[in-house]
Amino acid sequence: MTTPLPGDESQVAAGHFSEGYKERNTLPLSRDHVEPERKSSLSSAHTLSVQESSATGNALSSAAIGERRVGRGWWLFWSALIVLGLCLCTWQINRGQARAQHLEDAASAPELVMPDAPPASASLIELRGEWLPQHSLLLDNRTLDQRHGVAVLTPFKAEDGRWWLVERGFVPTPAPRVDPDVVTPLEPGAIRGRWQWLDSRGTSGGPLFGPNREGQRLQQIDLSAWQALGPPAYAGVLHQVSGIGQFAPWWQPGNMTPERHYAYALQWLGLSLGAAVVMVLGARRQRSSSLHQHHV
Repeated sequence: MTTPLPGDESQVAAGHFSEGYKERNTLPLSRDHVEPERKSSLSSAHTLSVQESSATGNALSSAAIGERRVGRGWWLFWSALIVLGLCLCTWQINRGQARAQHLEDAASAPELVMPDAPPASASLIELRGEWLPQHSLLLDNRTLDQRHGVAVLTPFKAEDGRWWLVERGFVPTPAPRVDPDVVTPLEPGAIRGRWQWLDSRGTSGGPLFGPNREGQRLQQIDLSAWQALGPPAYAGVLHQVSGIGQFAPWWQPGNMTPERHYAYALQWLGLSLGAAVVMVLGARRQRSSSLHQHHV
């Protein structure tokens, strides 16, 4: 050991103080110093975890909303197609039943002369009287043998004073939207025709685009066009087959058999069933695909 010189006591004391200070500064940090830093680190980690969870939740929520929107559109489209097929199926069944009823009525229809009771549909009726040519109208957009024209509608006043609406037959038009010249006998005589009842409104029914009457033309038969004559004998139309003032026979009750209508109905029913199968299987596939994407 080296003995310090007498003049070095102050240097030795300063050296001991410096070493003691270094030792105190190199001691482990106390709990009070470590705890705030640990809490800060935990808080930052918790905040990051919350943010990641929120982002994941938002993504899942957006995916769920998109899935619901796609699913809603899917169900609405196929449901509408199913309803359409069922409606058309019902329509064809009703047409088949109406056609079968008409064939049955026509087969058993009586021949009537000046009937004073409501005639059965498709009855062959004979009337005696005279035409009312000033009240003639034209049923628009008729065709016969690939010719375009109109059907002539003229009231016929029977001998008992009642009037009947008569469809006299087809007349070709000389040019589009040009009314043909219609000649009507003025002398009394007899006519025969097949009877057709109109609907509850006194019309022949069917789709109507725009006003029914344009000048002397009608889009469909409507008894209100002759309301100035008062009520007719019966709410129907007589399709002339012989007698005075007849033109080319045009009217046909329909050439489709009831079986053909029923076949169309079966096709529409098959469309509805097929749409139902696609709707269910497609919805399952969409659901499984969405679940797979969420897991990924």
